[in-house]
Amino acid sequence: MRNLQASNYIEVMAKIPDQAIIATTSFGIGGMPEQLFAGLGEYYRQHQSPRAITFISTAGLGMGEGRGLDHLIVPGLLKRVVSSYLFLCPLAEALARQDAYELFMLPQGIIGQLYQNAAQRGPGVFSQVGLDTFIDPRLQAGQMNPSAQAQTPYVSTCQIDGQPYLHYRPLNFNVAFIKGTFADRQGNISLKHETNRLEQFSLAAGAKNAGGLVIAQVEEIIDKKIPAHEVVVPGHLVDEVVIGQSHYHQQTPFIHYSPYLSNEQTKELSFETQTSLTIEDIILRRAASELPDYSLVNIGNGLASRINRVIGEQGLLDRIKFAIDFGGYGGYPCSGYDYGPSINAEAILASQDMFSLFHGGGLDATILGFGQLDPYGNMNSTLLGGKIYGPGGMIDITHGAQKIIFIGEFRQGEQVELVDQQVRILHSGNHDKFVKKLVNISFASGIQLNAGKEIMVITSRAVFDLDRQGKLRLIEIAPGLDLEQDILQQLSFQPVISPSLKKMDSSLFDLAWQHPLCR
Repeated sequence: MRNLQASNYIEVMAKIPDQAIIATTSFGIGGMPEQLFAGLGEYYRQHQSPRAITFISTAGLGMGEGRGLDHLIVPGLLKRVVSSYLFLCPLAEALARQDAYELFMLPQGIIGQLYQNAAQRGPGVFSQVGLDTFIDPRLQAGQMNPSAQAQTPYVSTCQIDGQPYLHYRPLNFNVAFIKGTFADRQGNISLKHETNRLEQFSLAAGAKNAGGLVIAQVEEIIDKKIPAHEVVVPGHLVDEVVIGQSHYHQQTPFIHYSPYLSNEQTKELSFETQTSLTIEDIILRRAASELPDYSLVNIGNGLASRINRVIGEQGLLDRIKFAIDFGGYGGYPCSGYDYGPSINAEAILASQDMFSLFHGGGLDATILGFGQLDPYGNMNSTLLGGKIYGPGGMIDITHGAQKIIFIGEFRQGEQVELVDQQVRILHSGNHDKFVKKLVNISFASGIQLNAGKEIMVITSRAVFDLDRQGKLRLIEIAPGLDLEQDILQQLSFQPVISPSLKKMDSSLFDLAWQHPLCR
């Protein structure tokens, strides 16, 4: 019988060959086996091998300089990175712009499906997710720098039953880095303290079926056999296990372990009565007003993640259900640096299963931030201010949501205050968020409009939708603002102005505001 012992996190990297294709999973810090990243970087510094690796991840790989993917920023180690998001790794992001390695971006949910496809040794994934965006080979094929553009893209176009599709070719990785909580002496892996079920099994099966290597990072190796219903990755698929140091084995950037985040315990929620409002509160209330009864709603990170509090304060968590792309279904999604887990969730689905729900149209609505918008409602969230961010799961989510709501400030860097339930502009901002032409199309409005979806943009000064011709249309302005001076003159293009243009609902600015479902 196997008697698994912990491997040294640096020495185990000797098993990885040159030109290996390493795949992992993550959401910032939370799902990432960062001890393995640190070990790989250190082993390479000592031995100058393995060289020229390809590194693949579903989502963001860090939380600031020196973390996550930044461990691997050593000349000669990285040849290629495939991911959906990069900005949380400043060193890696800067070197991608300098063309130090090939950078490819794909939608987060599609990468997860390609992991499953790799386990099946399949032909890749055929999907309409990504059509008309920068992922589409008729635009940029997700090739983010010259080195990537010189290589064969991961995506091509095809037709199935006369309809356009994208074919995402296989990601044939031969090394898997996975993260769990416990391993027993047979190598079985449990996720007991993890906040989400990510792609651990598909990664392990994919690497094993390719004749490759599976390395797991856990908190502890235990002598007692893990119960079968808790095992997510069977020990037969696991080659090596490394113990993660606490600062490299976090649930979120600032929390090592909370039983509430892993849904081992439920938490009584309470909300303090607000004594004042900010313009962000108004944006969130306006967006929340668009959510129908008994709807399933996805919320993104940043400002959008704070919609949780609005729904919670209104006592609507049982009537408006949240679905987070990392797997949390129902409950109270965390926000800010803790974004990803959900407290008091009704279920924790495998992330791949959640994206299957999204791709098939299972979302009633999504509320997301936005970078830049053009006159036709196309949106760029990937290339902003000369830096590479990435779409994350946004392309997947908007593909499946029936109502798409973008929220954010009207101009980047603006300063806005509320005085006597009126909006007052203190500083107009430094950069346009509404531009004539986008450098990157992360969200393509036309294909979504043709599918009968509703698209809205809610900002600090105004609310827009898209008219039947697919043009951005101004439908509401905030009280206290002048249409010409504060709205139209601050745009780089002339939007359609609705003949029914009106002021935003004055009750939004009242401390005693109630959601329409509570009136």
